Amino acid sequence: MINIFREMDKKKGVLPPSVWKQAEQETAAVSEYILSRLVLVNDNVDNADVDALGYLEMLFFRVKDDKRISPDNRSLLSILDKLEEDLDYSVEIFGERASYILDFLEADTLKHAVEKSSNERERQVLGRILRLRRLYLANEKETVKEVLKPREIKDYLDRFVIGQEDAKIAISTAVYGHGKRVRHPGERFAPDVVLLIGPSGCGKTEIMRKIRELTDYPMIFTDVSSLGASQYRGRHKEDILLELFEESGRKKNLAEKGIVFMDEFDKLLLPAVSERGVNVHDDVQSQLLTMLEGSEVELKCDGQQLLLDTSRMLFVLAGAFQGLEDYIKTDKREKSKVPGGIGYGAVLEKEMNLDFIRENINHEVLMKYGMKRELAGRISSIAVLEKLDREDMIRILTEPEDSLVMRYERELMLSSGAELLFTDEALDAVADAALKTPVGARALQSIMGKVLRKVLYKAPGIKGLRRVVINGAVVTDGEEPMYEIEGGNEQNIYL
Repeated sequence: MINIFREMDKKKGVLPPSVWKQAEQETAAVSEYILSRLVLVNDNVDNADVDALGYLEMLFFRVKDDKRISPDNRSLLSILDKLEEDLDYSVEIFGERASYILDFLEADTLKHAVEKSSNERERQVLGRILRLRRLYLANEKETVKEVLKPREIKDYLDRFVIGQEDAKIAISTAVYGHGKRVRHPGERFAPDVVLLIGPSGCGKTEIMRKIRELTDYPMIFTDVSSLGASQYRGRHKEDILLELFEESGRKKNLAEKGIVFMDEFDKLLLPAVSERGVNVHDDVQSQLLTMLEGSEVELKCDGQQLLLDTSRMLFVLAGAFQGLEDYIKTDKREKSKVPGGIGYGAVLEKEMNLDFIRENINHEVLMKYGMKRELAGRISSIAVLEKLDREDMIRILTEPEDSLVMRYERELMLSSGAELLFTDEALDAVADAALKTPVGARALQSIMGKVLRKVLYKAPGIKGLRRVVINGAVVTDGEEPMYEIEGGNEQNIYL
Protein backbone atom coordinates (compact mmCIF):
# COMPACT_ATOMS: atom_id res chain seq x y z
CA MET A 1 0.00 0.00 0.00
CA ILE A 2 2.98 2.30 0.45
CA ASN A 3 3.19 2.84 -3.34
CA ILE A 4 -0.44 2.47 -4.35
CA PHE A 5 -0.32 5.51 -6.64
CA ARG A 6 2.86 4.19 -8.31
CA GLU A 7 1.26 0.77 -8.76
CA MET A 8 -1.76 2.34 -10.45
CA ASP A 9 0.57 4.28 -12.77
CA LYS A 10 2.19 0.97 -13.75
CA LYS A 11 -1.19 -0.51 -14.61
CA LYS A 12 -1.91 2.49 -16.79
CA GLY A 13 1.17 1.63 -18.82
CA VAL A 14 -0.05 -1.95 -19.38
CA LEU A 15 -3.60 -1.19 -20.48
CA PRO A 16 -4.51 0.78 -23.61
CA PRO A 17 -5.33 4.44 -22.83
CA SER A 18 -8.82 4.02 -24.30
CA VAL A 19 -9.56 1.26 -21.79
CA TRP A 20 -7.91 2.90 -18.78
CA LYS A 21 -9.96 6.06 -19.23
CA GLN A 22 -13.04 4.16 -18.25
CA ALA A 23 -13.79 4.90 -14.60
CA GLU A 24 -14.96 1.34 -13.98
CA GLN A 25 -11.61 -0.05 -15.13
CA GLU A 26 -9.62 2.21 -12.84
CA THR A 27 -11.88 1.49 -9.88
CA ALA A 28 -11.58 -2.25 -10.48
CA ALA A 29 -7.80 -1.98 -10.63
CA VAL A 30 -7.68 -0.09 -7.32
CA SER A 31 -10.03 -2.60 -5.67
CA GLU A 32 -7.98 -5.54 -6.96
CA TYR A 33 -4.72 -4.07 -5.68
CA ILE A 34 -6.08 -3.21 -2.22
CA LEU A 35 -7.66 -6.64 -1.86
CA SER A 36 -4.41 -8.33 -2.85
CA ARG A 37 -2.63 -6.44 -0.07
CA LEU A 38 -5.34 -7.41 2.43
CA VAL A 39 -4.94 -11.10 1.62
CA LEU A 40 -1.23 -10.84 2.47
CA VAL A 41 -1.94 -9.69 6.03
CA ASN A 42 -5.28 -11.35 6.75
CA ASP A 43 -5.85 -15.07 6.29
CA ASN A 44 -9.61 -14.89 6.84
CA VAL A 45 -11.07 -12.24 4.55
CA ASP A 46 -14.87 -11.95 4.69
CA ASN A 47 -17.45 -9.74 3.05
CA ALA A 48 -17.37 -7.24 5.90
CA ASP A 49 -13.63 -6.75 5.33
CA VAL A 50 -14.16 -6.19 1.62
CA ASP A 51 -16.94 -3.70 2.29
CA ALA A 52 -14.73 -1.74 4.68
CA LEU A 53 -12.07 -1.44 2.00
CA GLY A 54 -14.53 0.57 -0.09
CA TYR A 55 -13.80 3.48 2.25
CA LEU A 56 -10.09 3.17 1.48
CA GLU A 57 -10.86 3.24 -2.24
CA MET A 58 -12.88 6.39 -1.74
CA LEU A 59 -9.94 8.01 0.06
CA PHE A 60 -7.65 7.05 -2.83
CA PHE A 61 -9.84 8.78 -5.40
CA ARG A 62 -10.29 11.85 -3.21
CA VAL A 63 -6.52 12.28 -3.22
CA LYS A 64 -6.37 11.66 -6.96
CA ASP A 65 -9.09 14.24 -7.65
CA ASP A 66 -7.55 16.88 -5.39
CA LYS A 67 -5.96 19.38 -7.78
CA ARG A 68 -3.88 20.81 -4.94
CA ILE A 69 -1.85 17.56 -4.73
CA SER A 70 0.52 17.07 -7.65
CA PRO A 71 0.88 13.53 -9.04
CA ASP A 72 4.47 13.38 -7.79
CA ASN A 73 3.38 14.11 -4.22
CA ARG A 74 0.56 11.58 -3.99
CA SER A 75 1.29 8.93 -1.38
CA LEU A 76 -0.24 6.96 1.44
CA LEU A 77 0.39 9.98 3.63
CA SER A 78 -2.03 11.91 1.40
CA ILE A 79 -4.67 9.23 2.03
CA LEU A 80 -4.08 9.55 5.76
CA ASP A 81 -4.51 13.32 5.46
CA LYS A 82 -7.98 12.75 3.96
CA LEU A 83 -8.77 10.24 6.68
CA GLU A 84 -7.81 12.80 9.31
CA GLU A 85 -10.16 15.34 7.71
CA ASP A 86 -13.02 12.85 8.08
CA LEU A 87 -12.17 12.05 11.70
CA ASP A 88 -11.89 15.73 12.44
CA TYR A 89 -15.40 16.15 11.06
CA SER A 90 -16.94 13.27 13.05
CA VAL A 91 -15.43 10.33 14.89
CA GLU A 92 -18.91 8.91 15.36
CA ILE A 93 -19.50 8.69 11.60
CA PHE A 94 -16.07 7.57 10.39
CA GLY A 95 -14.51 6.06 13.51
CA GLU A 96 -15.33 2.38 12.97
CA ARG A 97 -14.24 2.29 9.33
CA ALA A 98 -11.19 4.43 10.07
CA SER A 99 -10.12 2.07 12.83
CA TYR A 100 -10.29 -0.88 10.45
CA ILE A 101 -8.36 0.97 7.74
CA LEU A 102 -5.63 2.00 10.18
CA ASP A 103 -5.25 -1.57 11.42
CA PHE A 104 -4.95 -2.81 7.83
CA LEU A 105 -2.47 -0.13 6.76
CA GLU A 106 -0.34 -0.73 9.83
CA ALA A 107 -0.18 -4.48 9.17
CA ASP A 108 0.60 -3.95 5.49
CA THR A 109 3.27 -1.35 6.25
CA LEU A 110 4.93 -3.60 8.82
CA LYS A 111 4.95 -6.49 6.36
CA HIS A 112 6.53 -4.23 3.77
CA ALA A 113 9.14 -3.10 6.30
CA VAL A 114 10.05 -6.70 7.17
CA GLU A 115 10.54 -7.63 3.54
CA LYS A 116 13.17 -4.93 3.08
CA SER A 117 15.13 -2.48 5.16
CA SER A 118 12.76 0.14 6.59
CA ASN A 119 12.93 3.64 5.21
CA GLU A 120 11.79 7.10 6.22
CA ARG A 121 8.44 6.92 4.42
CA GLU A 122 7.41 3.78 6.32
CA ARG A 123 8.34 5.40 9.61
CA GLN A 124 6.24 8.43 8.69
CA VAL A 125 3.22 6.28 7.84
CA LEU A 126 3.46 4.26 11.05
CA GLY A 127 3.90 7.46 13.04
CA ARG A 128 0.83 9.02 11.43
CA ILE A 129 -1.25 5.90 12.13
CA LEU A 130 -0.19 6.02 15.78
CA ARG A 131 -1.05 9.71 16.05
CA LEU A 132 -4.50 9.29 14.48
CA ARG A 133 -5.30 6.41 16.81
CA ARG A 134 -4.20 8.39 19.85
CA LEU A 135 -5.94 11.58 18.77
CA TYR A 136 -9.26 10.20 17.59
CA LEU A 137 -9.74 6.52 18.36
CA ALA A 138 -8.06 5.74 21.69
CA ASN A 139 -10.72 4.51 24.12
CA GLU A 140 -13.32 5.81 21.69
CA LYS A 141 -16.32 4.67 23.71
CA GLU A 142 -15.12 6.54 26.77
CA THR A 143 -13.97 9.77 25.08
CA VAL A 144 -16.87 10.43 22.71
CA LYS A 145 -19.49 12.01 24.92
CA GLU A 146 -23.17 12.36 24.20
CA VAL A 147 -24.18 15.69 22.68
CA LEU A 148 -26.07 17.51 25.43
CA LYS A 149 -28.85 19.97 24.71
CA PRO A 150 -28.69 23.46 26.27
CA ARG A 151 -31.25 22.56 28.94
CA GLU A 152 -29.24 19.44 29.87
CA ILE A 153 -26.07 21.52 30.18
CA LYS A 154 -27.86 23.99 32.44
CA ASP A 155 -29.28 21.15 34.54
CA TYR A 156 -25.71 20.01 35.15
CA LEU A 157 -24.63 23.53 36.12
CA ASP A 158 -27.60 23.80 38.50
CA ARG A 159 -26.15 20.93 40.52
CA PHE A 160 -23.05 22.93 41.38
CA VAL A 161 -23.70 26.65 40.86
CA ILE A 162 -26.25 28.53 42.96
CA GLY A 163 -28.41 31.12 41.19
CA GLN A 164 -27.06 33.09 38.21
CA GLU A 165 -29.78 31.81 35.87
CA ASP A 166 -29.04 34.23 33.03
CA ALA A 167 -25.35 33.34 32.95
CA LYS A 168 -26.01 29.60 33.02
CA ILE A 169 -28.52 29.87 30.17
CA ALA A 170 -26.14 32.02 28.09
CA ILE A 171 -23.20 29.67 28.60
CA SER A 172 -25.27 26.51 28.04
CA THR A 173 -26.57 27.85 24.74
CA ALA A 174 -23.10 28.99 23.66
CA VAL A 175 -21.47 25.63 24.47
CA TYR A 176 -24.16 23.77 22.55
CA GLY A 177 -23.64 26.11 19.59
CA HIS A 178 -19.90 25.56 19.86
CA GLY A 179 -20.50 21.82 19.55
CA LYS A 180 -22.46 22.40 16.33
CA ARG A 181 -19.52 24.30 14.84
CA VAL A 182 -17.15 21.52 15.79
CA ARG A 183 -19.37 18.76 14.39
CA HIS A 184 -20.22 20.63 11.18
CA PRO A 185 -17.07 22.48 10.10
CA GLY A 186 -18.35 22.99 6.57
CA GLU A 187 -21.45 24.90 7.69
CA ARG A 188 -21.67 28.60 8.49
CA PHE A 189 -23.15 29.64 11.82
CA ALA A 190 -23.67 32.97 13.51
CA PRO A 191 -20.66 33.94 15.68
CA ASP A 192 -20.97 33.45 19.41
CA VAL A 193 -18.88 35.52 21.84
CA VAL A 194 -20.29 35.60 25.37
CA LEU A 195 -19.78 38.47 27.82
CA LEU A 196 -20.28 37.80 31.54
CA ILE A 197 -20.63 40.86 33.77
CA GLY A 198 -20.53 40.46 37.53
CA PRO A 199 -18.49 41.20 40.66
CA SER A 200 -15.59 39.05 41.74
CA GLY A 201 -16.61 35.79 43.40
CA CYS A 202 -20.13 35.62 41.96
CA GLY A 203 -19.63 32.39 40.00
CA LYS A 204 -18.30 33.33 36.55
CA THR A 205 -15.21 31.14 36.79
CA GLU A 206 -17.02 28.33 38.59
CA ILE A 207 -19.55 28.05 35.75
CA MET A 208 -16.73 27.63 33.26
CA ARG A 209 -14.93 25.10 35.46
CA LYS A 210 -18.02 22.92 35.42
CA ILE A 211 -18.27 23.31 31.64
CA ARG A 212 -14.71 22.01 31.38
CA GLU A 213 -15.70 18.95 33.40
CA LEU A 214 -18.74 18.37 31.20
CA THR A 215 -17.16 18.64 27.74
CA ASP A 216 -14.22 17.18 25.86
CA TYR A 217 -13.04 20.54 24.56
CA PRO A 218 -9.70 21.92 25.74
CA MET A 219 -10.23 25.06 27.82
CA ILE A 220 -7.96 27.69 29.28
CA PHE A 221 -8.59 30.38 31.91
CA THR A 222 -6.52 33.50 31.37
CA ASP A 223 -6.34 36.92 33.02
CA VAL A 224 -6.08 39.40 30.15
CA SER A 225 -5.71 42.55 32.28
CA SER A 226 -1.94 42.58 31.66
CA LEU A 227 -2.19 41.86 27.94
CA GLY A 228 -0.13 44.20 25.77
CA ALA A 229 -0.09 45.06 22.09
CA SER A 230 2.25 42.99 19.92
CA GLN A 231 4.74 45.82 19.44
CA TYR A 232 5.27 46.14 23.21
CA ARG A 233 6.87 43.84 25.74
CA GLY A 234 4.75 41.50 27.85
CA ARG A 235 1.99 39.00 27.12
CA HIS A 236 0.26 39.17 23.75
CA LYS A 237 -2.81 37.55 22.24
CA GLU A 238 -0.56 34.89 20.67
CA ASP A 239 0.42 33.75 24.16
CA ILE A 240 -3.23 32.95 24.87
CA LEU A 241 -3.43 30.66 21.86
CA LEU A 242 -0.08 29.08 22.67
CA GLU A 243 -1.46 28.22 26.10
CA LEU A 244 -4.50 26.64 24.45
CA PHE A 245 -2.20 24.73 22.07
CA GLU A 246 -0.25 23.34 25.03
CA GLU A 247 -3.49 22.49 26.87
CA SER A 248 -4.52 20.50 23.79
CA GLY A 249 -1.40 18.35 23.98
CA ARG A 250 0.03 20.27 21.02
CA LYS A 251 -2.69 18.89 18.78
CA LYS A 252 -3.58 21.59 16.29
CA ASN A 253 -6.98 20.19 15.31
CA LEU A 254 -7.97 19.82 18.95
CA ALA A 255 -6.79 23.31 19.88
CA GLU A 256 -8.91 24.79 17.10
CA LYS A 257 -12.00 23.40 18.88
CA GLY A 258 -11.06 24.95 22.21
CA ILE A 259 -12.78 27.33 24.62
CA VAL A 260 -11.00 30.46 25.86
CA PHE A 261 -12.18 32.16 29.06
CA MET A 262 -10.78 35.71 29.31
CA ASP A 263 -11.22 37.09 32.82
CA GLU A 264 -10.70 40.73 33.84
CA PHE A 265 -11.61 41.73 30.30
CA ASP A 266 -13.07 45.03 31.51
CA LYS A 267 -9.54 46.18 32.41
CA LEU A 268 -8.72 46.27 28.69
CA LEU A 269 -11.47 48.83 28.15
CA LEU A 270 -9.82 51.39 30.44
CA PRO A 271 -7.15 53.68 28.93
CA ALA A 272 -3.53 52.60 29.34
CA VAL A 273 -1.26 55.28 27.87
CA SER A 274 2.31 54.36 26.94
CA GLU A 275 5.36 56.60 27.18
CA ARG A 276 4.70 57.66 23.59
CA GLY A 277 1.17 58.74 24.42
CA VAL A 278 -0.48 55.74 22.72
CA ASN A 279 -3.50 54.02 24.27
CA VAL A 280 -2.09 50.50 24.39
CA HIS A 281 -5.41 48.92 25.35
CA ASP A 282 -6.98 50.36 22.22
CA ASP A 283 -4.39 48.47 20.16
CA VAL A 284 -4.94 45.32 22.23
CA GLN A 285 -8.67 45.43 21.53
CA SER A 286 -8.00 45.77 17.79
CA GLN A 287 -5.67 42.79 17.84
CA LEU A 288 -8.06 40.67 19.87
CA LEU A 289 -10.80 41.53 17.39
CA THR A 290 -9.07 39.57 14.62
CA MET A 291 -8.90 36.55 16.90
CA LEU A 292 -12.55 36.80 17.95
CA GLU A 293 -13.69 37.27 14.35
CA GLY A 294 -12.16 33.95 13.33
CA SER A 295 -8.82 34.06 11.57
CA GLU A 296 -5.57 32.19 11.22
CA VAL A 297 -3.17 33.44 13.88
CA GLU A 298 0.53 32.77 13.41
CA LEU A 299 2.24 31.30 16.45
CA LYS A 300 5.85 30.42 17.13
CA CYS A 301 6.40 27.21 19.07
CA ASP A 302 9.87 25.74 19.63
CA GLY A 303 11.25 27.75 16.73
CA GLN A 304 8.54 26.49 14.36
CA GLN A 305 5.73 28.55 12.86
CA LEU A 306 2.16 27.37 13.36
CA LEU A 307 -1.13 28.73 12.01
CA LEU A 308 -4.06 28.27 14.38
CA ASP A 309 -7.57 28.86 13.02
CA THR A 310 -9.81 30.54 15.62
CA SER A 311 -13.05 30.41 13.61
CA ARG A 312 -14.40 27.40 15.55
CA MET A 313 -13.26 28.47 19.01
CA LEU A 314 -15.63 29.72 21.69
CA PHE A 315 -14.60 32.88 23.51
CA VAL A 316 -16.09 33.87 26.87
CA LEU A 317 -15.20 37.34 28.14
CA ALA A 318 -15.74 38.25 31.79
CA GLY A 319 -15.26 41.17 34.13
CA ALA A 320 -16.70 43.17 37.02
CA PHE A 321 -17.30 46.32 34.93
CA GLN A 322 -17.35 48.55 38.00
CA GLY A 323 -19.22 51.80 37.44
CA LEU A 324 -21.17 50.40 34.50
CA GLU A 325 -24.40 51.77 35.95
CA ASP A 326 -23.12 55.32 35.44
CA TYR A 327 -22.73 54.68 31.73
CA ILE A 328 -26.23 53.23 31.58
CA LYS A 329 -27.55 56.41 33.22
CA THR A 330 -25.74 58.50 30.63
CA ASP A 331 -27.08 56.38 27.81
CA LYS A 332 -30.64 56.66 29.13
CA ARG A 333 -30.37 60.43 29.55
CA GLU A 334 -29.12 60.88 26.01
CA LYS A 335 -31.90 58.77 24.58
CA SER A 336 -34.61 60.43 26.66
CA LYS A 337 -33.16 63.90 25.90
CA VAL A 338 -33.94 64.98 29.46
CA PRO A 339 -30.97 66.64 31.22
CA GLY A 340 -30.19 66.50 34.92
CA GLY A 341 -32.29 64.84 37.59
CA ILE A 342 -35.80 66.23 37.05
CA GLY A 343 -38.86 64.81 35.36
CA TYR A 344 -38.37 61.49 33.62
CA GLY A 345 -34.62 61.61 34.21
CA ALA A 346 -35.04 61.60 37.99
CA VAL A 347 -35.55 57.82 38.06
CA LEU A 348 -32.06 57.43 36.69
CA GLU A 349 -30.54 58.87 39.83
CA LYS A 350 -32.01 56.11 41.96
CA GLU A 351 -29.91 53.14 42.99
CA MET A 352 -29.54 50.69 40.14
CA ASN A 353 -30.78 47.13 40.45
CA LEU A 354 -29.59 44.20 38.39
CA ASP A 355 -32.85 43.80 36.50
CA PHE A 356 -32.51 47.39 35.34
CA ILE A 357 -28.93 46.78 34.21
CA ARG A 358 -29.94 43.61 32.33
CA GLU A 359 -32.70 45.46 30.51
CA ASN A 360 -30.51 48.40 29.50
CA ILE A 361 -27.08 46.94 28.85
CA ASN A 362 -26.29 47.14 25.14
CA HIS A 363 -23.44 47.63 22.71
CA GLU A 364 -23.69 51.42 22.98
CA VAL A 365 -23.19 51.27 26.75
CA LEU A 366 -20.18 49.00 26.28
CA MET A 367 -18.73 51.47 23.79
CA LYS A 368 -19.20 54.33 26.26
CA TYR A 369 -17.40 52.20 28.84
CA GLY A 370 -14.42 51.92 26.45
CA MET A 371 -15.03 48.98 24.13
CA LYS A 372 -14.25 49.56 20.46
CA ARG A 373 -17.27 49.59 18.18
CA GLU A 374 -16.08 46.62 16.11
CA LEU A 375 -15.37 44.56 19.20
CA ALA A 376 -18.73 45.41 20.77
CA GLY A 377 -20.37 44.23 17.57
CA ARG A 378 -18.83 40.80 18.06
CA ILE A 379 -20.57 40.28 21.42
CA SER A 380 -23.57 38.07 20.71
CA SER A 381 -24.71 37.31 24.25
CA ILE A 382 -24.47 39.37 27.46
CA ALA A 383 -25.30 37.98 30.90
CA VAL A 384 -25.29 39.97 34.14
CA LEU A 385 -24.54 38.04 37.32
CA GLU A 386 -25.95 39.01 40.71
CA LYS A 387 -23.83 40.04 43.66
CA LEU A 388 -24.25 37.27 46.20
CA ASP A 389 -26.05 37.90 49.51
CA ARG A 390 -25.96 35.96 52.79
CA GLU A 391 -28.60 33.44 51.69
CA ASP A 392 -26.67 32.76 48.48
CA MET A 393 -23.46 32.19 50.44
CA ILE A 394 -25.16 29.72 52.77
CA ARG A 395 -26.65 27.86 49.81
CA ILE A 396 -23.19 27.68 48.20
CA LEU A 397 -21.82 26.22 51.43
CA THR A 398 -24.49 23.51 51.74
CA GLU A 399 -26.51 22.81 48.60
CA PRO A 400 -24.24 21.98 45.60
CA GLU A 401 -23.02 18.47 45.02
CA ASP A 402 -19.70 18.10 46.81
CA SER A 403 -20.22 21.41 48.64
CA LEU A 404 -17.62 22.76 51.08
CA VAL A 405 -19.57 21.53 54.10
CA MET A 406 -19.92 18.07 52.55
CA ARG A 407 -16.18 17.92 51.81
CA TYR A 408 -15.22 18.74 55.39
CA GLU A 409 -17.85 16.34 56.75
CA ARG A 410 -16.35 13.60 54.63
CA GLU A 411 -12.79 14.49 55.62
CA LEU A 412 -13.57 14.41 59.34
CA MET A 413 -15.47 11.13 59.04
CA LEU A 414 -12.58 9.46 57.21
CA SER A 415 -9.92 10.77 59.62
CA SER A 416 -11.70 10.22 62.95
CA GLY A 417 -15.05 8.52 62.31
CA ALA A 418 -16.84 11.56 63.76
CA GLU A 419 -19.75 13.62 62.46
CA LEU A 420 -19.27 17.32 61.70
CA LEU A 421 -22.20 19.64 62.48
CA PHE A 422 -22.51 23.35 61.68
CA THR A 423 -25.20 25.30 63.49
CA ASP A 424 -27.25 27.88 61.60
CA GLU A 425 -25.41 30.64 63.47
CA ALA A 426 -22.08 29.22 62.30
CA LEU A 427 -23.16 29.18 58.67
CA ASP A 428 -24.45 32.75 59.01
CA ALA A 429 -21.11 33.82 60.44
CA VAL A 430 -19.12 32.19 57.64
CA ALA A 431 -21.37 33.82 55.05
CA ASP A 432 -21.04 37.24 56.68
CA ALA A 433 -17.25 36.90 56.79
CA ALA A 434 -17.16 36.13 53.07
CA LEU A 435 -19.40 39.08 52.25
CA LYS A 436 -16.92 41.43 53.93
CA THR A 437 -14.15 40.38 51.53
CA PRO A 438 -13.72 41.77 48.00
CA VAL A 439 -13.61 38.27 46.44
CA GLY A 440 -17.09 37.05 47.36
CA ALA A 441 -17.67 33.30 47.35
CA ARG A 442 -14.00 32.65 46.66
CA ALA A 443 -13.32 33.54 50.30
CA LEU A 444 -15.47 30.68 51.62
CA GLN A 445 -12.72 28.10 51.15
CA SER A 446 -10.14 30.02 53.17
CA ILE A 447 -12.63 30.95 55.91
CA MET A 448 -13.78 27.36 56.33
CA GLY A 449 -10.20 26.15 56.29
CA LYS A 450 -9.26 28.55 59.06
CA VAL A 451 -12.27 27.56 61.17
CA LEU A 452 -11.61 23.82 60.86
CA ARG A 453 -7.81 23.76 60.88
CA LYS A 454 -7.52 22.87 64.57
CA VAL A 455 -10.44 20.44 64.39
CA LEU A 456 -8.81 18.44 61.61
CA TYR A 457 -5.56 18.47 63.62
CA LYS A 458 -7.06 17.34 66.94
CA ALA A 459 -9.93 15.03 65.96
CA PRO A 460 -7.91 12.00 64.74
CA GLY A 461 -6.28 11.72 68.18
CA ILE A 462 -9.46 11.85 70.28
CA LYS A 463 -10.66 8.38 71.30
CA GLY A 464 -14.38 7.75 71.08
CA LEU A 465 -15.09 11.03 69.26
CA ARG A 466 -18.66 10.96 68.00
CA ARG A 467 -19.41 14.50 66.82
CA VAL A 468 -17.85 17.95 66.47
CA VAL A 469 -20.21 20.93 66.68
CA ILE A 470 -19.27 24.29 65.16
CA ASN A 471 -21.31 27.23 66.46
CA GLY A 472 -21.23 30.94 65.66
CA ALA A 473 -18.70 31.80 68.36
CA VAL A 474 -16.19 29.37 66.85
CA VAL A 475 -16.30 31.36 63.62
CA THR A 476 -16.49 34.91 64.96
CA ASP A 477 -14.49 34.70 68.20
CA GLY A 478 -12.21 31.73 67.61
CA GLU A 479 -13.69 29.71 70.48
CA GLU A 480 -13.15 25.97 70.68
CA PRO A 481 -15.78 23.71 69.05
CA MET A 482 -17.80 21.24 71.12
CA TYR A 483 -16.45 17.68 70.93
CA GLU A 484 -18.98 14.95 71.78
CA ILE A 485 -17.42 11.76 73.11
CA GLU A 486 -19.06 8.33 73.27
CA GLY A 487 -21.13 7.99 76.42
CA GLY A 488 -22.80 11.35 75.98
CA ASN A 489 -19.96 13.52 77.29
CA GLU A 490 -19.46 16.96 75.78
CA GLN A 491 -16.32 18.92 76.29
CA ASN A 492 -14.09 21.61 74.86
CA ILE A 493 -10.70 20.08 74.25
CA TYR A 494 -7.62 22.26 74.46
CA LEU A 495 -4.39 20.83 73.19
